[in-house]
Amino acid sequence: MYLIHFAGPHYEKAWAAMEDLYMEGRINVIGVANFEIKHLKHLIKQSRISPMINQIETHPEFQQHDLHDYMVRDRILHEAWGPLGQGNKALLEHPVLVEIARNQQKSVAQVIFRWHINRGVIIIPKSLNLQRIKENSKIFDFDLSEEEMDRIWQLDTGTRYSVNPTGYMIHPIYIQLMKLFVK
Repeated sequence: MYLIHFAGPHYEKAWAAMEDLYMEGRINVIGVANFEIKHLKHLIKQSRISPMINQIETHPEFQQHDLHDYMVRDRILHEAWGPLGQGNKALLEHPVLVEIARNQQKSVAQVIFRWHINRGVIIIPKSLNLQRIKENSKIFDFDLSEEEMDRIWQLDTGTRYSVNPTGYMIHPIYIQLMKLFVK
């Protein structure tokens, strides 16, 4: 899987090169990361192959409903980056999630992962802790009720724990790097 990390300058050229590699059978999946609806529309309009996946920050406090719905309509897979809110302690201790986890006899992380799965979102949990790796894999032996899903929907505050992808291009370090590397 090859991804363009964000919609920076000249991403259309990078996408065209990835399309060529895909058509030659040298890579199996091409996609993007941190692309918003406007970026996806622009890319799709100019490309031979639509992105197959978009890796975006997604967690209970930043659910990305509009972007998720757009990707579902355009058959672009949604992969959650930071599915646990970057391990934000306040999110992992949120009373609603703690209560659901207790009722399900699961951890809060398992509840959040199951919520993603129920939405059709791809998750790739990251951990170096063997116990957590095992725990993270045990999310297919339970389901969340409609009421539990609704309660988690209510947690969406629009809180992003990473940089807004559109903001990359105005960051002073980014501007300096572009002057060095992009002619």
